[in-house]
Amino acid sequence: MADPQVFDVVVVGAGPGGAAAAKRCAEKGMNTLLIEKKRLPRDKVCSGMVMGRWAAQTIEQEFGVIPRSVLTEPPLLAGHRFYVGEEAPTELKWPTALSWRKDLDFWLVQGAIAGGTQLKDGVRVAGMEREKAGCRIFLQKEGLEETLRARCVIGADGAVSIVRRSLFPDLEVRFSGPIRECYAGELGLEKDVFHWFFPKGQARPRFNVNHKGDVFLIEGSGLRELRKEIDEILSAHGFKPGSEPLWKDGCSIALLHEPLLTGRFTPALENVLLVGDAGGLILPITYEGIGSALKSGLLAADAVIAHFGQPGKIAPAYLKSLKPLLDVIGRLLALQSGLKIAAEAGPRFLARALADAYEETLGIQERFL
Repeated sequence: MADPQVFDVVVVGAGPGGAAAAKRCAEKGMNTLLIEKKRLPRDKVCSGMVMGRWAAQTIEQEFGVIPRSVLTEPPLLAGHRFYVGEEAPTELKWPTALSWRKDLDFWLVQGAIAGGTQLKDGVRVAGMEREKAGCRIFLQKEGLEETLRARCVIGADGAVSIVRRSLFPDLEVRFSGPIRECYAGELGLEKDVFHWFFPKGQARPRFNVNHKGDVFLIEGSGLRELRKEIDEILSAHGFKPGSEPLWKDGCSIALLHEPLLTGRFTPALENVLLVGDAGGLILPITYEGIGSALKSGLLAADAVIAHFGQPGKIAPAYLKSLKPLLDVIGRLLALQSGLKIAAEAGPRFLARALADAYEETLGIQERFL
């Protein structure tokens, strides 16, 4: 049997964090492979908003201006609107690029390939073993198995990361499960606004509505719990209760903030680094993951580039560089707790607190540029 192919860096997961990490490593002359379990372009359950100037400017700096063909209709949201109970909605003006993630991620991956990254898509990582000089990675594709080796691995494979499970098999992870329903047509709600609904007068459960081209989407982690409220609220805007969606799907969010901040979980071990959702680095309150995935992906790449061939230094360098992001997560968790106090004061106070909290979250992101 031939010896497994050896790469300097293998990046698992072709989302924004994986694409950014792979692109930077390849551009620095490292033999870099990007692995994606689905055929590209592939869909992903996500709002598709590039939230905050930090995320948008990071994309522009690393990949260029997002092409119009990658964005939806409307391509740019004017901001967010918060509906709490029976109170008049509260507005937050915040220009936000809007996309389908399959289009955004595919464009980012093409940028990584242009930078010298090799791609294997439609290939599943079945497992990984750490070795003295790197890692052995086991792949499966259409019933066939393949083994390759990597001197360094960057896990960017999302909330249910196989790389994370391989590193920390005993880590207990709680998950949230947002659901997305996509319907044909449009509602009587402004298309260039992202609409957030909090019908129980609390920060959770919530649902949101947004338009993309000739469809509208109802999304949230509480759709089952809020079915009655959704029908009542949206029927006033042209929604027909009982309508069948064009499709319905969902995703998982790994709730790892507390283990991260207490040190019970560290998203790195020797020469294997976890970024974005795989590392539990999604931001509280908005639960926006594109910006934190991009940032952590680039930090992971920089740690690999700076300390390549020195496994004992790669993980500590990455973890040190993550500290500002972890500090932000801690601040946002405290702010998120404050929303509970605002909810107790009444819907009007919660609506204002939500707008302020979202603005604070988006504004914090800019400080990482």
